[in-house]
Amino acid sequence: MSANKILGKKLTRHFSMIQAIYIMGYCSIFSYAAVFLLARGFTNSQVGLTLTLSSVLGLLVQPMVASFADKTKKFSLRSIVAMMLLIMILFAVLLFIIPKPVLGVGILYVILLTFFATQVPLVTTMSMDHINNGVPINFSLARGIGSFAYAILSIGLGNLVDDFGAGVIMLVNIALGLLGLALVLSFQKARRSGEGGVEGEVKPTGLLAFAKNNKRFIGVVGSISILFFSHVTISTFMIQIIENVGGSSADMGMANSIAAIVELPAMALFPLLYMRIHNAGLLMKLSGVAFIIKTVVTLLAPSVFWVNVSMSLQFFAYAMFIPASVYYVNEVISSADQNKGQALMGMVMGISGLLGNILGGLMLDSRGGVPFMLTVGLAISVVGFVMLLLIDRSKKVIR
Repeated sequence: MSANKILGKKLTRHFSMIQAIYIMGYCSIFSYAAVFLLARGFTNSQVGLTLTLSSVLGLLVQPMVASFADKTKKFSLRSIVAMMLLIMILFAVLLFIIPKPVLGVGILYVILLTFFATQVPLVTTMSMDHINNGVPINFSLARGIGSFAYAILSIGLGNLVDDFGAGVIMLVNIALGLLGLALVLSFQKARRSGEGGVEGEVKPTGLLAFAKNNKRFIGVVGSISILFFSHVTISTFMIQIIENVGGSSADMGMANSIAAIVELPAMALFPLLYMRIHNAGLLMKLSGVAFIIKTVVTLLAPSVFWVNVSMSLQFFAYAMFIPASVYYVNEVISSADQNKGQALMGMVMGISGLLGNILGGLMLDSRGGVPFMLTVGLAISVVGFVMLLLIDRSKKVIR
């Protein structure tokens, strides 16, 4: 076995643990955001506003941090991510200590969400740098293992919240942050484009130049952001959807865990699918169809059982989209601008959150409630899907 293959297996195991920590972090910070904030005295609209503000701040911060990471020679990706993890741990401690007022808790939560969302594309690039150097890290398998870890935590956290209250969510965040810090700092660094000082090597561009040179990519990001509208509202307000059909926090944990469990086999099989359909854009479109079907089933669900059925469609939806979107960036964006490309693709959830969280909260507080929110979400997502079909015509960049 070649040295590269041995290294690839070693780094896949290490990166899988990093993914497990980050996806569990997503579970506790994002999926249980409504549970935590409602327990702190927030209304549905205030929950939506808080998550929307975090999306706005993330949209401002993510590209700036990614551009800095592309250009800096002083700090490695590991050190940048580690610094953000330390800040997250601090804010999680403050949120655990400070139960009220709503304004103070909201500000702290917005900052916590922003720092989490900003570092995720940087962590992705940590693995893609190795892949671009010929080290066969199985990114989709690692991401699938992360989803399995999400499933385990989702079940456990739902029961812990029922037994001990929402404050336990921040204790979990603190523990995950400390574990993530150790794993990120010990991850082997890859040589990135531009570090060797080779004459004629492609250099990173500024944000404005990047946007000008990749207009179709920006359009794809925008269309996916609209497509994801229903996904965001379902994820954020799952507790209200579950309660609408007679369920509890524990039922919400089970629904989320089903969605996460089916992601593992889907993501593990993704490399085989990609070898047959070597077109990440097409695979993203297929996942878009699954997102729409999932929303329809959730809208029509008469019981917790049928909500769980809709969550099982995550196999074809989110589980396919995540690796496809990462490989899409790798196909169409030059290696020197990978951080910016991954960050902008990662901003899909931020843009969707900007649209979905505040509107979802307002719709839930209206007379229409959950059915109205899901119906509007379905219509908006269909528009985004049609836009994606029309915009994506990109070709792979020759590296």
